[in-house]
Amino acid sequence: MREVAGKVYIPELRYRLSLMSENTHEILIALIGKVKCKPGWDFESVNEDGALRMTITVAGKDSYTGRPLSVRHFFPAPMATYNEKSWRRWIFEMCRKVEDHELGEWFKVDGTRPFAPLHGPGEDPYAIHEFRDEIDARTMQDGSIGE
Repeated sequence: MREVAGKVYIPELRYRLSLMSENTHEILIALIGKVKCKPGWDFESVNEDGALRMTITVAGKDSYTGRPLSVRHFFPAPMATYNEKSWRRWIFEMCRKVEDHELGEWFKVDGTRPFAPLHGPGEDPYAIHEFRDEIDARTMQDGSIGE
């Protein structure tokens, strides 16, 4: 250990860090080829200009029209050095996002979809939103209305 330009320098640590892989996408790709989930779900790894994405294609019906529809969900793979169990969990979590999205589209109360996913530009279609009146957001615990 020595000091270089006011910072502590540990040559052994630098050597160990340089040996680490940039990512473990090969593990993810292998898992994607093996994963099964619900009927009508297909998984694929897609490499686009060096960026890895996992896709989950769901065959079903359009929640608005009832017509047959297949939807392809895209998930960018993080640059990570996960092991197989961590990648497996990541895939599982992406499946949960698809489930949340679909549930938000299909769930209705009196014909309205209070948790409908947002599909517009810049929106995260997997974030769960509850659409309510602004007055609900301003109502305090004691029932009074805030400014």
